[in-house]
Amino acid sequence: MLYVLRDDNNQVCAVSEKPLSNEWQQAGMDDESLMLFLHNNPEISTGIMASSDADFIRVLEDVIDLLIDKQIIQFTEFPDVVQAKLLHRRRYRESLRSNADTTRLLEDGDDSIF
Repeated sequence: MLYVLRDDNNQVCAVSEKPLSNEWQQAGMDDESLMLFLHNNPEISTGIMASSDADFIRVLEDVIDLLIDKQIIQFTEFPDVVQAKLLHRRRYRESLRSNADTTRLLEDGDDSIF
């Protein structure tokens, strides 16, 4: 969902992925004023699509993992190049997740929970 700021003529004059003040309103991709704004500002449109693509890639990765976990497909059925890319992305996401974990209640390999 996008947020828009409208001018006095109710036309979109700015777009954001989050509301920046109370004046910002949610707008769907079916909003004609939003579509006109994006058409007239292709650099903004490109940035929105890039962000959307990144989100969609994560969804696809999750779907692939789910299909593998449910044994609907096997990882080895993918071509070698695809396997390498999936493994690289998985390792990267895991490293981001572990770097974000600041709790560190247990050290890696410490399974002494009582």
